[in-house]
Amino acid sequence: MSEERVAITPAPALPSATLSRERQAHVEVGRTDVAPATARAMAVMFAVMIAIVPLVEWLGVNALAAQGLEPSWSHLTRLHAGIRDELAALPGAGAWDRIVRVNRRALAALSAFETALEDESLLGRTLRPPAQLALTRWLGAGNERVYKGAGGWLFYRPDVEYVTGRPFLEPRMLERRIGSASEWDRPPQPDPRPAIARFRRDLAARGITLVVMPTPVKPSIHPEALASGYGGLRGALHNPSYAPLLEDLRRDGTLVFDPAAALTQSRRFGPQYLETDTHWRPEAMEEVAELLARFVREHVPLSSASASYRIERQEITNAGDTARMLDLPEGSGLYPPETVWIRRILREDGTLWRSSRDADVLLLGDSFTNIYALESMGWGTSAGLAEQLSYALGRPVDRLVQNDEAAYATRAVLDRDPSRLDGKRVVIYQFATRELSFGDWRAPLTAPEYGSRGRRRR
Repeated sequence: MSEERVAITPAPALPSATLSRERQAHVEVGRTDVAPATARAMAVMFAVMIAIVPLVEWLGVNALAAQGLEPSWSHLTRLHAGIRDELAALPGAGAWDRIVRVNRRALAALSAFETALEDESLLGRTLRPPAQLALTRWLGAGNERVYKGAGGWLFYRPDVEYVTGRPFLEPRMLERRIGSASEWDRPPQPDPRPAIARFRRDLAARGITLVVMPTPVKPSIHPEALASGYGGLRGALHNPSYAPLLEDLRRDGTLVFDPAAALTQSRRFGPQYLETDTHWRPEAMEEVAELLARFVREHVPLSSASASYRIERQEITNAGDTARMLDLPEGSGLYPPETVWIRRILREDGTLWRSSRDADVLLLGDSFTNIYALESMGWGTSAGLAEQLSYALGRPVDRLVQNDEAAYATRAVLDRDPSRLDGKRVVIYQFATRELSFGDWRAPLTAPEYGSRGRRRR
């Protein structure tokens, strides 16, 4: 019997572990050859795609310059002057302090440049509006600054986050806000209580009464336009820390005028806020001014000064600020302009109402005071909160207003010009309640540094 022999073919050797990763990939996967012409064509296309973006943006910069507007590059061209001013303001500072301050100024300029580049980008300005229109019209979405509500209502995102966020007085939230400051900004003071208490004491040292007027934001009064489940809500909707804050302020002796109850009672007669704007309607503001005048008369002895005014009604049509924040294409018609009737306050000779530095009532305010008074806001003039308060009191009123940073800005003006307090008997401190969650409550005016006439002591 013959014996069969079977030939066994050895398996191919596995790639050696000593091969490089590239060589191993060649062995396992193989190699793709690209023709030289194809490689050159792809390189040219890649270079063109890279070059076309700055070219388009360069055309956009020229378009801005033709309109007399500053391009985003101006933030970098002004950096040298800003650093020079920073160094000039620190003549006796040490080397390390000067380095830190200059570094912060440079970081702030770079951040401003980056933000401006995003806002002024020609490609962005061309592509964002139609994309936003599609998102808002068909997907019901807003953007990073605006939430879309029901029935054509729009809400400013910080307003919503104030209402829905965690308690702003919670220790963890205070620490988080301090830690969230950018490298070039000083950490904020997130707790409003020390600042308001000190402000009250400083004014009291001058014989002036402080009235704090936290103005409710739109979602507090009209949450039903954002979430249907709040349709039966009777009171105002606030951050959980709001009520404890008012208790602490009143316990400390601070007078607080809270218009939220009046606004919630009046909403049964109609909207108290503009549908596509962050601010209240003129009739709501007028009612609040009447109640504020009554509150001031009840708690503060005023002088016998008086003034006569008359009323002029005017129809105003304007697009709301939240509608503009959406950056929709012009003529989209998705959020048309709103029409309101304002009550303009005129002097007896028919001229517009004017703020009086000699008045014994001073109103510190933000955009809730400025709307219907500041022409650039687009809602008319001579019809803001200061004008309505002056009319309700029948006396002149001094006004000091800044739209942004209401937690600190107006108090900072008093710090620089304390003579503004001469002759005052009451200071009304109005600010939007969103400032309680997002404002910087740095220390206010320090009374002992100033004499009785507001001059700094030497």
